[in-house]
Amino acid sequence: MELRRDPRVLEHPDLMTGDINESAIAWTGDQHYRAVFQPDGNADTPLLGIYPMGSPCDHSFVGMFELAAKLLAENDGPAMYQVPFSGFTDHRGMEASGQGFSNSFKFTTAWTVQGTIGLMTPWGIVAGGGCDKTFPMLIHTMGLEPYRYLPWALLHAGHRSVGQMPDGREVTIADMAAVKHRHSNGEATAADVEEMRRHVVTDVGVCENLASAMSNYVALVCGGFILAASDLHAANKEARNEHTRQSVTHFRQALSDGIVPADTIGPGNFSNFVRAIAVFGLSTNLPLHLPWITRSWGIDYTPASIWEEMKGMPWLTDLQPVGQYPVNHIGDKLPSFVKYLVREGVLNDVTSLYGPTLSELYADAPDLEFSTQKIFRPASDPMSPQPQIALYRGNLCPGGAWVKEGPAMRATAEYTVRRCESQSAFFAETENATKLVSGTCYVITGDKSTIELLSANIAIMVAMNDDPDLDVSLLTDQRTSGFAGTKAKAAYHLPRERLRQLQTGDRIRFAPDNQRIDRIDESGNVMDAEMDELAASYVEPDWPKTGTIKDIINAQLSSAEDGCAVY
Repeated sequence: MELRRDPRVLEHPDLMTGDINESAIAWTGDQHYRAVFQPDGNADTPLLGIYPMGSPCDHSFVGMFELAAKLLAENDGPAMYQVPFSGFTDHRGMEASGQGFSNSFKFTTAWTVQGTIGLMTPWGIVAGGGCDKTFPMLIHTMGLEPYRYLPWALLHAGHRSVGQMPDGREVTIADMAAVKHRHSNGEATAADVEEMRRHVVTDVGVCENLASAMSNYVALVCGGFILAASDLHAANKEARNEHTRQSVTHFRQALSDGIVPADTIGPGNFSNFVRAIAVFGLSTNLPLHLPWITRSWGIDYTPASIWEEMKGMPWLTDLQPVGQYPVNHIGDKLPSFVKYLVREGVLNDVTSLYGPTLSELYADAPDLEFSTQKIFRPASDPMSPQPQIALYRGNLCPGGAWVKEGPAMRATAEYTVRRCESQSAFFAETENATKLVSGTCYVITGDKSTIELLSANIAIMVAMNDDPDLDVSLLTDQRTSGFAGTKAKAAYHLPRERLRQLQTGDRIRFAPDNQRIDRIDESGNVMDAEMDELAASYVEPDWPKTGTIKDIINAQLSSAEDGCAVY
């Protein structure tokens, strides 16, 4: 199998080289990888196989990459050096749990991958991802020069139902956290916790039924970055192997033809990514990460420009987080549904990462029979004509804040602010969320980048499940998943210079009719001028140094209204 380098790679000799032997550091790295891995295939045209490792979710990648290496080496094909990476290597001060450390994980792993590519100077890259941290950093890295001139393939290792109770009810991460929270409040017994624990499944796979994680896979399939699999439940090993075989077949052709992302990926692919957020009702994490993902491609997205593309799209799938079905119900239907969306013009028929268009990739997928399933709806009969992930503005977020427009968001309501300086303060002041007060907007602040609010989110959700009459809302400047947003009026990632000027006793209004979140006075008038003045006077605190990667992240983070971006 004869491979050649794209000549544009050679314009960056400090990062890539045409002949490994010309560069002392590249030759040294190559010799090290050869000695350690002793791979099959042609080691003179090495490929980098890189995937996350460090969580139980990631172990299914091992078998997939071993199969990919074997398939790539056939018929004098290239050798692939497998390099697991981890964003968990310096977790001190990063709250290594949930979305709280999303930025630290994302940036750390991006730098790790970029450094590894530069050391190896590979001829192509096979990368694995699964969560809402690995995929953004992989796509961002792919767009950098000279890495956009290398052939790429992306693999996804699947999703899993965390468990299933004897009555057939599916157990999610939220369910597990909820029962533990209830137990800590004396509302669930040790037997309840043990019953939940005993029914946690033991198969391995990416995405523990987290809608935010699977959302990345779905959006990137629609954008042409990843091949849609027939069924990626973690228990279905053969489906993962078939996904690997199909992807490697396309990738080998791309290697032979010299197809690189610089010539196949463009604005239309990311437009599909945005459309998928609306059509599938995907996680608010996607529009938050997108500005950083696309910056390396020379595409400048803002919340406003993302919303401009989204707002006319229908909602066609009854999937979590805004629908009722967990993501594992996608099953084998995704290729057929993508084929349908392209045919109907809902998605652009873009060129994929491998060269063929979406319509060519899924030409052989069976037509979807809408009457035989409950997940997907035709464009003529949508769940809603508007997306359920919406951008709200107002004097607390003039640039926009992403919210889930579930049932909780659909009525105008006013609240009195209760400001909490941290998640622990929230729990202390509400007696572990057992004393939430209706009519209150809990405003939880934190440090600059990595306070993890999953616990507060879960606690609010549990409290509102237990008391249908409880009406509270949540505002925060933190980057966190939005479990509470399925029950309470909630907005996350608000600009610090506005949120942190709110004080206990202030009044807040959520107004879904005009999609606004505002501070108001006692007469109900919006306080735009006052909030503008307060924002202009805001001074960022002198955050104490932690001696960790967190300090670097804090020094580079952009405003929340620019997305989870780094400059």
